[in-house]
Amino acid sequence: MTLRHLAIALLGAACATRAPAAVLNSIDFGVASGYSAFIYGNVSKVTDIEGRVAVGGNLQADAYSFGYRTPYGNNGPSVVVGGNIQLGNGGIYNGPTTNVNTNASIGPVTEYTKKEGYAVYAGANNSTVNYLDLRKGPTGIDFNAAKTRLLDLSSSLAAMAANGTVTQQGDNTLLKGDGQSDLQIFNLNSAQVRNLQLTNVKAGAHVVVNVLSGGTVEFSGGQSGLEALRDRVLFNVMNATSVNVNTFSWGSLLANKADIKGTGHLEGNVIANSLSSALEIGYESFASYDLTGQNPGGKTPEPSSVVLLAAGGAAMGLLARRRRRARAITA
Repeated sequence: MTLRHLAIALLGAACATRAPAAVLNSIDFGVASGYSAFIYGNVSKVTDIEGRVAVGGNLQADAYSFGYRTPYGNNGPSVVVGGNIQLGNGGIYNGPTTNVNTNASIGPVTEYTKKEGYAVYAGANNSTVNYLDLRKGPTGIDFNAAKTRLLDLSSSLAAMAANGTVTQQGDNTLLKGDGQSDLQIFNLNSAQVRNLQLTNVKAGAHVVVNVLSGGTVEFSGGQSGLEALRDRVLFNVMNATSVNVNTFSWGSLLANKADIKGTGHLEGNVIANSLSSALEIGYESFASYDLTGQNPGGKTPEPSSVVLLAAGGAAMGLLARRRRRARAITA
């Protein structure tokens, strides 16, 4: 093999070895960020969702309340349904009629007069009440594209190296940060999502709790230390097919493949495949986190890649010197 061929081969091998994955520039939910519940498939048995709701499949509910803590001034639909809508007695609201802070305290805020909201649906209206404002038309949401994007986000977060420690103390799961990182990462299995205690996390930091197990994940017991960071906590439940929330949980839930169940309360955004329970979903939008320039999910070239690049570069440099020398001799 000639030197030129060797150099080309080495450079080609290096490039093939270090083919880059998509770089994660930010932690945000895109179109889903505007909804307390963003569900790709069907929703049933739901009761209380304090913010807006987007459903890619069918929505069936009775004795419900949607959208009453949506911020003042919102003029869009409080409920968006890509399939059929079937509503019994309940209420669809669009925040307050006056300019008050609907997120001024934890939990329901009811002292203001609530503005009537409306729903947009693309399928059939099978509702049993006629006092609701239900409008047939396009949703304006590409649920498939949103799911693809959020699956990528979930995978990227799960691939990030943990910088916090997880220890078990009886029934308690202790999450201890390093006290200095702006983005604190913890990796848990399904059995550890109970009695969570978060400590030593920098004030104002974002916290990602990766739950990498499949099957069923259950949030149970109490939680401490998460409340102050509730708009910056994200539970990334990557592979579970079912998530049961049976406690008061602080933070948003990204569970692209799961059916959400349980009778607890989750204070944050919920993104999931389906929702089939009376879980209460509070209004606490996740604060997006800019990762630009930090290369969190990008891969540092493997040592073998670095060696190949160096060898290829050296070979090309030697080839160039030989050519210059040959030209000098013939001149």
